[in-house]
Amino acid sequence: MARPTSVTKEKILAAAIDIVRKGGNSALTARNLSSALGCGANAIFSKFGSMEGVLEAVRTEASRMFKERVGAGFSLNPPFKGMGLAFLWFAIDEPQLFKLVMDNKASATSFEDYIDTQVGFKQESIAAIGQSFGLQGKDAEMLYYQLMLVGIGLAHTCVEGGAALSIPQVSEIFGKNVRAFLMVIRAGNDERESFMPQEGTGPEGDVESYLLIHSLAGQNHLLQELHAAPRYIQDNEWVEMERVFRNGFSLTPESLREEHPNLTRGDIRLIMLSRLQFSVTEQALLLGISPASVTKARQRLKAKLGI
Repeated sequence: MARPTSVTKEKILAAAIDIVRKGGNSALTARNLSSALGCGANAIFSKFGSMEGVLEAVRTEASRMFKERVGAGFSLNPPFKGMGLAFLWFAIDEPQLFKLVMDNKASATSFEDYIDTQVGFKQESIAAIGQSFGLQGKDAEMLYYQLMLVGIGLAHTCVEGGAALSIPQVSEIFGKNVRAFLMVIRAGNDERESFMPQEGTGPEGDVESYLLIHSLAGQNHLLQELHAAPRYIQDNEWVEMERVFRNGFSLTPESLREEHPNLTRGDIRLIMLSRLQFSVTEQALLLGISPASVTKARQRLKAKLGI
């Protein structure tokens, strides 16, 4: 069968996107693209100059698709959560194109710069946060960046095959983190500052414990992640937290219950988080409750332990 003498840029781009969708960037070669189009490599290079030019065109089109789909999320209610779910759905639905869009060649100087460059929608998101949650200024900006951190973590977990999460699952996780961060932000600066550790010490003021936790965090990805950016801990992640607790302190939930039979699962988790040097504010995020609720729970716990 005779090969066509020319193909359009649109056909080349469509075929290139299909190749990246199925096999990622590494599959986009001149041989594979020529085979898909039924033409010679020269026909491709005459339109795009090189395979790098083809890849850049794919990146541009993938970014356009990403912006269109994520932007449409603002039409949902509440708008900011809708945007977050649209962001996650694009990652689940188009994993290879998502990786291409989020691949930052410019080496952002900060996380905020990375989000502003690769995701965008900052002003629209802050406006939506104000509309839905009544937050303005730095509080709205704090919620935006913290939840985008959660969103990117969930997206990469799905894209890299770490977990096959469905949209209802990511919606539940994202919603819990929205509520957790709102509780902390609305606690007020005075209450948040009162739980900040002194410079050079851990939240409990114990330098040796602080150094121990840094050592444990260096050996455990989950603990390191939670100390860097506290978020709601999923039920399945508590198994790993218990393992870290056992290794670091030679304590187990079972041994604690043997000594204090009236301890609940929530009490055990509070003990674990306190010993792992999470502040009250951080414990609130990790448990998905307010800082005030954590403080009350700690008071009840102390009474049970007789301290």
